[in-house]
Amino acid sequence: MSNTKTIFMKYFLSAICLCFFFNIAIKAQDKIYKKNGNVITCRVTEVGVSEVKYMLPKDSIGIAVVYVLDKETLIKIVFADGREETFVSDYKNSEQYIGQLTKAIKIDFMGPLIGYSQFGFEKSTGIGTSYEATLAIIGLGKGNSIEYYDANNSWVSKRRAPFGVALSFGYKFNKLPNFLFGKSRYSHLMQGSYAKPILYVGNYSENIVVYKNTTSIAERKNTTFAALQIEFGKQWVFGEKFLFDAYWGLGYGIDNKHINGDYYNDNETSAYNYLNSRLGKSPGVSLSFGIKTGILIK
Repeated sequence: MSNTKTIFMKYFLSAICLCFFFNIAIKAQDKIYKKNGNVITCRVTEVGVSEVKYMLPKDSIGIAVVYVLDKETLIKIVFADGREETFVSDYKNSEQYIGQLTKAIKIDFMGPLIGYSQFGFEKSTGIGTSYEATLAIIGLGKGNSIEYYDANNSWVSKRRAPFGVALSFGYKFNKLPNFLFGKSRYSHLMQGSYAKPILYVGNYSENIVVYKNTTSIAERKNTTFAALQIEFGKQWVFGEKFLFDAYWGLGYGIDNKHINGDYYNDNETSAYNYLNSRLGKSPGVSLSFGIKTGILIK
């Protein structure tokens, strides 16, 4: 009887100890606080560079099921011993962009469709800044014609045949953080919304229709233009290799069209200079827009 009682007491004390330690284990859990307001009570198994791994309490003594969270979705972890680790998105930390390509060669996607080809080079100068220079060959693209009745009242169609060059230089200020299809992750250094002060200068010649002494004639005219603008756009980087840039610009432009008093088929109160359009008499409001594609290079 005594032995039975002794054995019973041992099992009873063991059960109490097991329940005690089990209760401590249940209460002594880590807590993960997410940005969406959820709090996960769990046992954190690993805190990596970009991920946090954890197990739920019910899995801690059973089948080992490991869950993974992106650190960008978390506010902090409060560990069972009271220690805290917080997560702050530091998009200006240069270490996030180590190894990324910082130069790009770009072409204007729409230019050849409206009469010119533009080639650009962009280089990142730091987090959120870069410069871009372009060369445009006016006339290297789809051409159009001028049409008019000549002195014999015959209908004449003649190629406009523009030829010239234009240069531009701009400095980009990117908006950080960068987002890619709604995901708040550290993205590419050259990706994001931007504002870019930019200067255009160019010179080209083309055939135009001039009305002199009530007669229409075709004449070769030379145009020099310049514009100072601010362009707003957004640039995406895909696969760390390709980019897509959409933009529009507004500023002030000047050119020498219409200053000789001749009237021709271009509206006297506006001018189209391929890379930009001027509204009003020169100097006047300058507008631009476009789409560029490109590749990143070393």
